[in-house]
Amino acid sequence: MSKRSAAACHERMQQVGLRALSDAELIAILLGPTAGVSSIRDAAQRLLDALPLSQIAWAPPEELQQQPGIGPARAAAIAAAFELGRRGGWSPPKRGERILDPARVFELMRPLAHAEREEFHTVLLDVRGRLIKTAKIAEGSLTQCPVSPRDALREPVRIGAHGVVFVHNHPSSGDPSPSADDADLTDRLRAAADLVGVLARDHVIVAASGYYSFVEAGRWRR
Repeated sequence: MSKRSAAACHERMQQVGLRALSDAELIAILLGPTAGVSSIRDAAQRLLDALPLSQIAWAPPEELQQQPGIGPARAAAIAAAFELGRRGGWSPPKRGERILDPARVFELMRPLAHAEREEFHTVLLDVRGRLIKTAKIAEGSLTQCPVSPRDALREPVRIGAHGVVFVHNHPSSGDPSPSADDADLTDRLRAAADLVGVLARDHVIVAASGYYSFVEAGRWRR
């Protein structure tokens, strides 16, 4: 692969447009303002060889700067660019919006799909199924996050929420399919919600590859 400076990548972008550029060329443009003397294109290509683009997109600057040729300033530029892209293209539900569709729950909790550890959250709803707030209940390890029904329901009871959607992530596998433990926890959460008078609406598992809804899958027995 031939070496290409940030200036050359800029010139090519003006000629053919952003969408025609390779991943390496796009990253080289990001690295341009902090170029130094090393080859920008080589640094960009080494980064892509070490990490898939999907991982680069969610990596913190501390992780990026561990790669050769990516110092603190370059790592910050890459992380900031991806964060701006997410903010521009992401339209999560807002407070007061009806959020009973699992796809909208996933959109709301999408960043959780890329968290480094397993976490458990609740989405609190009013009587019409509109979003009040979300609450983080627990954070565990890469593969598990123990949570008790008492902890999960403390916040909805405290604020008088009518309904709740339980949400947790699968960071290790990227597969949202529930385990036997997930199914057991869902049953216990629903039973506890009935006891305290909170309407359990769904349990949604989010991961890098998508989401799993117990309601959508027909495993939410009425």
